[in-house]
Amino acid sequence: MRRGQVRVIELLLAAFMMTVAIIFVMNFTRPIRSIYIRETSDLRRLAYNLLNELATAGVFEDVIVRGNLSGTNWEDEMRLVLSISLPPEVLFKMEVYELRFSPVTGDITFNRLDNGRITNLENSDEAKFTEAESVSYTYVVVGEPDKVRGTVLYIVLVLGFRG
Repeated sequence: MRRGQVRVIELLLAAFMMTVAIIFVMNFTRPIRSIYIRETSDLRRLAYNLLNELATAGVFEDVIVRGNLSGTNWEDEMRLVLSISLPPEVLFKMEVYELRFSPVTGDITFNRLDNGRITNLENSDEAKFTEAESVSYTYVVVGEPDKVRGTVLYIVLVLGFRG
């Protein structure tokens, strides 16, 4: 009976010593600077989902098309929509083109509609774009107003993280 009690005490002491050793190793062997690797495929998925949701909601007609027709500052409105729709740590840059087709020659020309202001990057942030993913999205305007139905928009959206 006495030998059994000694064995139980030895078992408890050994378990306690192992637990203390594991905790000690875990606390003192952390790297000085942890690097978290994120998948850029997550950014690509986020970008396509966002562009698809904006298209479904009619945002391209409401903001881009009507903004260009009325001459309002639609770029600031689009920047606000993207800022609200994306997580705060995600950087973005959007370019919007109108595709024009020549029926005579069959050539396609890209007419840039924005002035490069649809972004939350500062000039100094462009060099700090460490992980980024660029997606292209083609959208045919189907909503109001009638005179622009069938217009083809080509949208390039770059999403990334600060370095």
